[in-house]
Amino acid sequence: MKRIVCLSLVISCLSFGSVAAQTALWAAGSAVPDGPRQLELCPDGKFRFAGALVEGELLLMTTATCSEGVTQYLTPKLVDSYLVNYGIGYTMTTNSSSPGWVVSFSEDSYRFIVDPVSKTVTGELFLPWNELLIAGSAIAGGSDQTEWKRDNMLSFVRDHDNPYIFEWTGELDVYDNVVEPGRFKLEGQMTWGPRELHPFRQDEDILHASRLRIGGDDTKWRVTTPGVYRIRVNLFSESIQAEMLSDKASYSREETPIRSVCTDVSTAERVYSLQGHLRRTPGHGMNIVRQTDGTVRKVVIR
Repeated sequence: MKRIVCLSLVISCLSFGSVAAQTALWAAGSAVPDGPRQLELCPDGKFRFAGALVEGELLLMTTATCSEGVTQYLTPKLVDSYLVNYGIGYTMTTNSSSPGWVVSFSEDSYRFIVDPVSKTVTGELFLPWNELLIAGSAIAGGSDQTEWKRDNMLSFVRDHDNPYIFEWTGELDVYDNVVEPGRFKLEGQMTWGPRELHPFRQDEDILHASRLRIGGDDTKWRVTTPGVYRIRVNLFSESIQAEMLSDKASYSREETPIRSVCTDVSTAERVYSLQGHLRRTPGHGMNIVRQTDGTVRKVVIR
């Protein structure tokens, strides 16, 4: 039996090629306001932090509080290592006097990743993106039989109060005669990269999704139930939430008549364009109208 030390109090046992381990990591020190904060362990095995830090020293610890001889510290290999970096290696020690990571000024938008495999810490000040778009075969006209159509991406709408939050409302479907039916991903510009958002695993049902990652493998979300969706993305926390406003059966062009503006939008809760843009009032042409009773209809204004 081979003993392996992990990023927690747990010592894992390697037996017959399988590893059973529990991992945990905390950010502490004078740079962390309001006391120690536990990092989030994501599906890719990396720890992530997103939040405010103040000028001071950041300690990365395997326990929420210091326990001499038990708590392990992730100490930077380089002297006076700044938290904002492109990837700095760390070593593990139980020496509580070992130097931590330097936070040189206070800011609300710090993010960093701890990678236990490469044993590196990578940090940044995350700035809002200018735009976010949905791309792929799950949107109408998003692909043909050979490729996805870059010019047919649909834009999200940025939240007025939080520049990191984007929202999109529109139809998602599993179309015939297209490449990768029912799949989509998100782009930070109207082209393929460099800014892209992906699920941690291929074909994750968008209705069950909660976490996303920036960059990495070209995995996509999948639509399993066609209908009208509202997707909300928080870039800073790398989270995603989707809800289906109406399924395809109750929202098909054949079954839902196009009605006049006077009868359909008087009780409207929200109005969107077909591209998913939130409108203050219905515009000319086709509108997606969500009424206060929860029903969704297409309304045309001529």
